[in-house]
Amino acid sequence: MKSLFERYRRVIVRLWPRLLVWLAMLVAVVLLALGQVTAGAWLALATALAILVGRLVQVDADRHLVARAALATASGFTLAGQAGTAWAAALATVLLLGALAGESTVDHVTRPGLRAWNLPGHRPSIVGRAPEPMFLAVTTALTVPAFGLLGLPAPVVAVVVAVVVLAGLVVAARELVRVRRHLPEREIREALTEYAPSWYLYFSGTAPASYQLSMWLPYLARTGERGAVVIRDPRFARAALAVTDLPVVLAKSVESLEYAVVPSMRACFYVNNDYKNVHGIRFAELTHVHLGHGDSDKPASYSATFGMFDKIFVAGQAAIDRFAEHGVLIPREKFVLVGRPQVEDVAVADPALGPAEHPVVLYAPTWRGGLEDSLFGSLRHGERIVSALLDAGATVWFRPHPYSWRDADSRVQIARIDALLAADGSRPHAGSAVTAKRTIFACMNASDAMVADVSSVASDYLYSNKPFALTDTGVVDDLVAAYPLARAAILLPVAGDLSAPLGDLLGEDSRKAVRAEVRRYYLGDWPPEEYPGVFVAAARAALTQTAPVRKS
Repeated sequence: MKSLFERYRRVIVRLWPRLLVWLAMLVAVVLLALGQVTAGAWLALATALAILVGRLVQVDADRHLVARAALATASGFTLAGQAGTAWAAALATVLLLGALAGESTVDHVTRPGLRAWNLPGHRPSIVGRAPEPMFLAVTTALTVPAFGLLGLPAPVVAVVVAVVVLAGLVVAARELVRVRRHLPEREIREALTEYAPSWYLYFSGTAPASYQLSMWLPYLARTGERGAVVIRDPRFARAALAVTDLPVVLAKSVESLEYAVVPSMRACFYVNNDYKNVHGIRFAELTHVHLGHGDSDKPASYSATFGMFDKIFVAGQAAIDRFAEHGVLIPREKFVLVGRPQVEDVAVADPALGPAEHPVVLYAPTWRGGLEDSLFGSLRHGERIVSALLDAGATVWFRPHPYSWRDADSRVQIARIDALLAADGSRPHAGSAVTAKRTIFACMNASDAMVADVSSVASDYLYSNKPFALTDTGVVDDLVAAYPLARAAILLPVAGDLSAPLGDLLGEDSRKAVRAEVRRYYLGDWPPEEYPGVFVAAARAALTQTAPVRKS
């Protein structure tokens, strides 16, 4: 049962609010049908009001809950119709169902393409904060039958419901006019113009990837220039607001994005390779800078799509060479060496120190990947790897990639590894729940060594001067030839013997001498006190230079 729950955790988490509403409304309908009018009506009323409050306070509230609640409440009202006034109950029910039938159309035509939060001078209206204006009217109408069942005559209920739904249509019509005239976009543009941002951090993606924003925001803030975050999916709004106090602008379409580009803008920074990045690139007056979210030897780190950016910030020479080695030709002048400023939080070990007596090993597998050439994730072999680490006497800290929680099989594998660590009471191991509350750099600092996959985590760990092992999952025939980072790592063949390489990792550390060379190649060779400033200076330069002239 536990394994089944882990496999479908995301589905269950998403469905339980709907199921709760269904259950509450079902109980209300049964109570009404059995003649328990007072209890049924109050339960329906309480549920409807709870949903209304939820819609007003949540950025991305579930749009389906109100519809289900309305249908259930309307059914209950019909069942408890008063004798001689069935026509009134039927009319109220038809009005409610009609409103529900039109909700998707109303939502589509009245939802503005541009929304903003934390933006000085801009305060969305109540209607603007509720994603579907019609839902407010429908939810309010739900409360009226409940009160009617407590004694209000059915004809009066029908009239009140009609008035509320009509008011909802008036509100929807008002919003439709505003949207057609682009008034919400113009209001936000006016506030943005007054706010005068110099840069945007541009993001298109899902909530588990919010770390891609949070890793860069502190360093862009050090430029001293005013900025904001632009997102492209309303489902990410809550996650974005959780990682920054800066203005967050949601631009759902290319057209709405045009209203967000104000005269003060000078540069736009991108953190991944999402296809919607091309919508931002079209603004030729800006300097477009690709930051990425870590230096890695994965195919995504040498994609030909990088060529569309004006500047490509990379950690070290390895990133530049990676493109040429894979036949991706990008002019050298586009690349800017900036290091990985985030590693300022990584504690550097004294190379003179020997192996720890009771070593702590961080096991940080990457996600399984979505394409055949990027299946570097070792999580499917994780139980075997962790068991071997336990047998070697290591204390294990287990930190899976955030994306792994999106995959059903990966969640089961995570649960099994957590159970394995929990069963071993000899040492203070840290499972996924513990490490999730810490940054990846805090986990690195707590460790004496690491087992990882081909990923940016391995590149960042280079900065610590600590030994690490790189799993060989068989994606390529020769890991060292394909990925230079592997020269600094102890190779861990997941299908072979693990005891010998783990013994090297926790003892001899045969790659110590090579690591220093590979570290310079991947992360640069700036003094620690100057390291973060290299990125900040490059970002300032991107904000002050004139945008390059593009040939048509």
